[in-house]
Amino acid sequence: MKKTTPKYFVALLLIGIHLWQASLVRPVADDYTLLKIYSQEGFVSSISYIWNNFGGNITPAVIRAAYISLSVDASNWYGFIAFSITTSLLVVASYLVLITWLTNRGIRQITINDLLISLLASLAFEGLFTPGLSSAYLFGAAAGVHLWPICLFIIFLKLITSNSEQIPKSLFLGFLIVVVFMGFIVGNSGLAESSAIFISFLAFSVWVRVKSKIPSLWKLRFGLNAYLLGMTFGLVTIFLAPGFANRNNRLGKIDGGFLELVVSFRSSLVSFTGEIITHPIWILAILIILLGKNPYKVNLAKSRWSLVFITSVFVMLVLGGTFGYTAWHQSSGLIYLLTPAAFCLLSLKKPQEQLSRFAHSPIKTISLFLVSMVLIGLLFRGLVVQEIRNSDWDSNFPINLCSSTKSSQLSLLGAEIKYWPIGLGIEDVNRWDWMAVDYRIWLTSIRSDESLTCN
Repeated sequence: MKKTTPKYFVALLLIGIHLWQASLVRPVADDYTLLKIYSQEGFVSSISYIWNNFGGNITPAVIRAAYISLSVDASNWYGFIAFSITTSLLVVASYLVLITWLTNRGIRQITINDLLISLLASLAFEGLFTPGLSSAYLFGAAAGVHLWPICLFIIFLKLITSNSEQIPKSLFLGFLIVVVFMGFIVGNSGLAESSAIFISFLAFSVWVRVKSKIPSLWKLRFGLNAYLLGMTFGLVTIFLAPGFANRNNRLGKIDGGFLELVVSFRSSLVSFTGEIITHPIWILAILIILLGKNPYKVNLAKSRWSLVFITSVFVMLVLGGTFGYTAWHQSSGLIYLLTPAAFCLLSLKKPQEQLSRFAHSPIKTISLFLVSMVLIGLLFRGLVVQEIRNSDWDSNFPINLCSSTKSSQLSLLGAEIKYWPIGLGIEDVNRWDWMAVDYRIWLTSIRSDESLTCN
């Protein structure tokens, strides 16, 4: 017990960091638009607005609305905080499922080491040049579209494979309906992520039918087919919505000609590739494995499918950036997959003899120390800039609220995030007109409090 006590302390510390980070969440970017819509038009009208203007991926909008409704009047931020905590739970839980699946273990065989790796990986979104923590936990509108579908896909798949054969025949039809709904949620999220999930799962299903020598379990087979059917419905719904065409007309580049698409593809490819190869969690995982300290014996066949999955996500993100646009908040799902992909990649081929010699050299300790320090530094930087942003937002909000009662021409005070030392970050209402317009409209719905004193 004494040997494991420090591990439990570290686990509680990491959980505390998640909770602290969630307490710092305030509206950002698209949140202002969502708050404006929900406060002015209500729930049903807001979903209709998204359907007609942004696309058919209404599942994230419905989920997000349920949380935002708690904070739409700005009397509290419980909705935003709860969404961030839920995201943390989904990430950690899906990591645990993924780890046990790759190592041929059941959920009941989870160890404290599994939990620690899941918690550490869940806080390792921050890259050298990308605000990963913010895109995963601060910017809920992005997390719901780009991160949630991957986490939910893994969790739902585990639930289906674990419970299909145990469901009584009398309840099996109801079970299949629930499974179709699960698939719809996953398929009706981010277009790039949902497409990658659909393609990977479809390929895996075909491979199992062709290659598997295990006798078919009819309930499991029906469950997986129902899951795929739900994904298909969800994905098709995205394309059917009027908002898909409208959004493409506003942001798409097809009309710009082939040359513009080539330039856009190059930019998108460089962006996402650079994000992967410079991310320290990827480098750290590879170092650990090359140094002979891989804590897990990963199943070879499952490793290959894990790599197919991350490749599909990467390709679809690049294509999405080519035909649409590339932004800082789009790659949280890709970063999520870096840690398991690194373990899987190195399991495909054992380190050569010269690499094993590296494990006994002084470079081993230095390399691990440096990369670990970079990760800790990036986590610290991400939390600090979020804390600063939280403080600025809370102090600027009453000033902006008072200003909106006097004149719509007065400048708004924005709460921006600046990532030192590169100077890049996340801009706010003081820089973007569309944010400022939606922010002002939202303020009109909450500034009727006559007890508010404005100097």
